[in-house]
Amino acid sequence: MPHLKKLLFVPVTFAAFAAAGLITMPAWAQTAGQSDEQRELDDESDRRAEEAELNGLRGILDPDQEGTSGRGSRDREGADGLRDTTLPDTQTTDGNTTQRQSGDRLNRDNIASSQQSRDLDAVNETEPEDPYAALGIRMGSFLLFPELTSETVYNDNIFLSSTNQEDDWSLVLTPSMRLQSDWSRHSLTGTLSTVRSYHDRFTSENDETFSAGTTGRLDILSTTNLVAEANYSEAFENRSSTDFPDNAAERAKTRNRDALLEGNHTFNRVTLTLRGNISEEEFDDSTTETGAIINNADRDFTERRLTGRVAYEFQPGVSAFFETSTNERDFVEAVDDDGTLNGSQGHDVQGGLSFKLSGKLTGEVSAGYAIQKPDDASLEDVDGLIFNAGLEWRASGLTTVRLDASSEIAETTEIGSAGNIVRAVEMSVEHRPRQHIILGAAVGYEVETTSGSDDEDKEWVIGLTGEYAFSRSVALMIGYEHLESFSSDPGSDYAVDEVRMGLRLRR
Repeated sequence: MPHLKKLLFVPVTFAAFAAAGLITMPAWAQTAGQSDEQRELDDESDRRAEEAELNGLRGILDPDQEGTSGRGSRDREGADGLRDTTLPDTQTTDGNTTQRQSGDRLNRDNIASSQQSRDLDAVNETEPEDPYAALGIRMGSFLLFPELTSETVYNDNIFLSSTNQEDDWSLVLTPSMRLQSDWSRHSLTGTLSTVRSYHDRFTSENDETFSAGTTGRLDILSTTNLVAEANYSEAFENRSSTDFPDNAAERAKTRNRDALLEGNHTFNRVTLTLRGNISEEEFDDSTTETGAIINNADRDFTERRLTGRVAYEFQPGVSAFFETSTNERDFVEAVDDDGTLNGSQGHDVQGGLSFKLSGKLTGEVSAGYAIQKPDDASLEDVDGLIFNAGLEWRASGLTTVRLDASSEIAETTEIGSAGNIVRAVEMSVEHRPRQHIILGAAVGYEVETTSGSDDEDKEWVIGLTGEYAFSRSVALMIGYEHLESFSSDPGSDYAVDEVRMGLRLRR
């Protein structure tokens, strides 16, 4: 009965909001005449969105033809909303911040380049607003975006076991807020979020995560800016982690701190970027079934990284770049429990292309090589090819395709190994049959290879999502995910199915 009550939590909450008049009932819950009228309005709205998309693309290909782009301005969480389209954007790929070059940052002293930039800016300004995007709460020169998600989740293999699978229901609450400046120059954003989950059978799997961060950009000149970030987060270690202790009874709490300072300068068609960041990772001790202490202090480390990038915009909206970085990783305990020296130094080089073609393709893709040299001479170097991507293709005004890829050399305390190379890729599609309905599908693959051995772990995951927006403030969400993990370690394979349904409230 307890899990039945949690299953009924979402529909009961929805009914309460509907009865109170806080949400608009969907078309299928109204009269037949109202349903026909609603469908006609939706069809007309979608037709206009598609026409706007086509006209916007024609405007790019033929500057003499006026039109608007059909790209919506859906609200995005995190610090991504901080930077405007004329300044560099950043995204996290391999655990470090990777600079994403803006294609429309052209030299204002170059007449031809400036004209092309103004053309692209004019197209961006004509992009229609998403009628279901959050508007936020005006607080002087800032906008506050509060949000609360309440979900009922079913997981059929809560402990990721290959033999003795245990299922459980949980209630997951995710409150968050984002404070974003609304200035003509400079920008400042602060984020705050937490996750609380309450399991029906296994309370040891309850989550209590917390994260906070701030990002600021100082526009010194039209071609020069400084970006600074600081973030802090707490969470419980995932049971799928390579270094998760086999005999641990509960998950250890982890803490992450990171700070970043970045400078960007553009002259003519060349942009130079110099970025430095420092990050710390800390683990609490674990306990065994018998209550014995498992020391995790040898996993605590600090990484310092310095990155430089040169980008050249060879045509409006398309840039080629070369990037190199060097890092140093120092552990709190210089010597591991088995006598191995901890710590390493590494560097990587990569080159690629970045895109900012309004209404069509944005993001970047790159490939290169990375190597990490351990302080202990008895351990092998960790090296290999890397591939990173963060691309978004607007196939139409209603359909978006995304490609995300990352490569990382991760530390490990596994005996005889200096680290792991983790490569992951995900392809996702989002389609809007109606403006208030969003359907999504995704498929992902990850492979983790351990240096100094033949150990290899692979994961496949597929997911389906759906969202029905009743208004800007209220939406119903559903999701399904299937994950399969394969390991070279016998008896470590497992599969997980997870179903979730909930409500999202926001302003």
